[in-house]
Amino acid sequence: MVELRNCMEELLKFTLESNTDLGFSPDLLLPSHSQTTGAEAPYPLYKRLASVLCECIESGGLCGTYDELALCNSEKKIKEEWNELMLDKGLELVNILKTVDFELHVQEPFFTQLRDGIKTIEGRCAVGDYNRIGSGSLILFNKCLLLEVQEVRWYASFYEMLKAESLVKVLPGVKAIEEGVQVYRKFYSEEKENYNGVLAICVRKPTSHLYVPLAQILSVSMLLLPYYYYSENN
Repeated sequence: MVELRNCMEELLKFTLESNTDLGFSPDLLLPSHSQTTGAEAPYPLYKRLASVLCECIESGGLCGTYDELALCNSEKKIKEEWNELMLDKGLELVNILKTVDFELHVQEPFFTQLRDGIKTIEGRCAVGDYNRIGSGSLILFNKCLLLEVQEVRWYASFYEMLKAESLVKVLPGVKAIEEGVQVYRKFYSEEKENYNGVLAICVRKPTSHLYVPLAQILSVSMLLLPYYYYSENN
């Protein structure tokens, strides 16, 4: 089962990038240098927010410092709304993650193409758990994008797959089948391909999306922002 804490950072980043109308500053996604010294890597603010959101979802509402902040500001109504969202949408988020059957990672630009619905077929060598993927399976790509498997078709080679399925569906932007084969050659040897065959995993958007309940939680989470800016500057 996919744990929320293991994917919250990427899911939050994905949600913030996909829903620019939530009212959050784009600075949340930028590296912060205010608390880094020497060889320390800059730490984006959204990672702090992701950690706090996990704590709130796990506890069912505002907790610790954040609870006190709400009470000090006399924002009882907002606090109650936040806690209700945490219980409702937090549980919805966790339950959706429980339905995930497989996790895959894809590189750019193919992830963005999957997100936008331009790329609808993911090609993999028919090895290991990939052979268990079937119609109706839910795949979590890059810990943030949930897609449903519509169908899986087997081919003897990537060349045959690309010829039968169309480059535009499998590798958008790649101009020739031979070029497409070389894309897969970076990950699979010709020997492995010939021995196992390959899979064309056809995907589509599911009825439930991870970013929907998270976006609803974020819609009232502007309450937390003063803490982040305070902690960054003190």
